[in-house]
Amino acid sequence: MTKAKASVLLIGTGGVGTIVACGLAYKNLSTVSVVVRSDYEKVKNDGWTINSVDYGNLTNWKPDNIYPTVEDAAKGQEFDYVVITTKNLPDVIKPEDVAEPAITPGKTTIVLIQNGFDLGRPFIAKYPNNICLSGVSHIGSHNHGGVINQTQGDKCLVSYFDNSNFDKTTQEAKAKEFIELYSNDKNDVTYFADVKWYRYRKLVYNATLNTVCALTRVDTGRLHLAGTLEAVSIPAMREVVKVAKADGVELPADVINTVVHSDDGDWFKPSMLVDVEKGNPIELEVILGNLLTVANELKVETPTLTILYHLLKATQFKLKEGKGLIKVPEERPINDVVYN
Repeated sequence: MTKAKASVLLIGTGGVGTIVACGLAYKNLSTVSVVVRSDYEKVKNDGWTINSVDYGNLTNWKPDNIYPTVEDAAKGQEFDYVVITTKNLPDVIKPEDVAEPAITPGKTTIVLIQNGFDLGRPFIAKYPNNICLSGVSHIGSHNHGGVINQTQGDKCLVSYFDNSNFDKTTQEAKAKEFIELYSNDKNDVTYFADVKWYRYRKLVYNATLNTVCALTRVDTGRLHLAGTLEAVSIPAMREVVKVAKADGVELPADVINTVVHSDDGDWFKPSMLVDVEKGNPIELEVILGNLLTVANELKVETPTLTILYHLLKATQFKLKEGKGLIKVPEERPINDVVYN
């Protein structure tokens, strides 16, 4: 007897999400539905053009179902998995709220293939009876108006955000079940047991180089030449390592040196800097805000990271204003607070 296919809804068809959908469809163990917003009419009619190092050149590629909204996708059906690959901007729109129409309590497994730290917390709080998986993606892929250019292979490390309502064996089994749906002979999708360790390891770079480059508007090479790497980013890295240790995570002794030299030879612009240059809101809360929440809970002092966060709050304010997400009054309100 043929096993029924799993039903998967993917939210977020940018460069990463579309390749994830492509990988799921290629494996053919699931029915793949996607939510497409800005390119909906074009994709619905013509599909995607995909130039992929993994899957070759595809024209008019479509998954099983294409919807303009999550609400439309959820009409009359339930999903085994909801995979979220959108940019994570909870201070603009909370992903746990966006996905709500498609999440069936006690049934749907939530998969967060997103950048950031401690992403599972709001989902587990809102959906305590649903397993929440983590996917850390390493891929070079961009969407330009329905044309996907994938220049680096799809590598994804999958685990779970620990939910105390489920035992670890159940959560691990669900992570491996998703890997079975997604892993194929073209990509590299594997299980990585310690999600907290890996996301702290990424923060050593993202919370310190990504953030400072966004503030200064220079790439990592120029950050080094200017002396700002040693003056600001490396002290911030030490604070990340300190928070991780207080949280029970022991990062490698050479992690700071490894991170500092990871861009050697490149005038590399981290993602947050690219977003600022494009005028797009940055993933401030999931990269830095969530880390500071944990630091505060653990009573770890983080003076450098805290200053970076508040400076970037002003940057984010300006970016939101530019996108019409915040409206500033024509006349500046009078501030009658007395400062000493």
